[in-house]
Amino acid sequence: MKFKPLLLVLVCTAFPMSQALAQSAPAPQRPAPAKATPPAAKPANAERTVTLGGGTGTTSRRPILTRDELRACLKQEETIRTRLAAHEGARAPLDREREGIAVAREALNAERVKVQAVSDAAAALRTRMEAHAARVQQWNRDVAAYNERPPAGSAGERERVRLNTEREALQKSQTELEAERTRISGDGEKVVNAYNANAKAVEARVVDWNTRNQAWNDAGVNLETERQEWVQQCADRRYREDDEAAIKAGK
Repeated sequence: MKFKPLLLVLVCTAFPMSQALAQSAPAPQRPAPAKATPPAAKPANAERTVTLGGGTGTTSRRPILTRDELRACLKQEETIRTRLAAHEGARAPLDREREGIAVAREALNAERVKVQAVSDAAAALRTRMEAHAARVQQWNRDVAAYNERPPAGSAGERERVRLNTEREALQKSQTELEAERTRISGDGEKVVNAYNANAKAVEARVVDWNTRNQAWNDAGVNLETERQEWVQQCADRRYREDDEAAIKAGK
């Protein structure tokens, strides 16, 4: 009886892996009534000036703001304050989102453990498959030797039985390896695909957050530049209080 060589049909699967009081003295004799001196008259053109920065403006040599200039400065100040408040309000949501991304990354690390387990299982299977292939090759060599020169007598029978027993063991091992390869391939593909999808989603969130965070930083720099310009153009300039009152009265 001649043996036919076993064919290997296994395929290794790769897997992607921020006033003092006035002093008291003895009462003098009452003097003759003196003519009261009226207070000095206030010049007709006297006017009180202040600065938007809260100072008196007496040290400023720059021209007093006209009413229109004052109106523009007041409006710009209000606009900058509003924008600064909105800008600062946008920081907290960004920080919360950053924390959420950190949580997502931790979850991704947990998934990576599963991916590594799949990789380890695939590597272990590959090792077993290589060992199986070596056994098959050896069996084929033994069969070739047996067919070429069958041992005589009981020695030949024992070799024939051994070869048959080894062939059955190899066929059983191959069936088991094929089943495990199919299982690892199917389950592993799901794990790897889920991980890759989640990793891609987290990376997209990181890129988007970085873009919006940079925009927030840039906006802060621009607002500070505008605030400094306003300080130079408006805060150190004197203006008439009457003009301010007129503006508030809608004039």
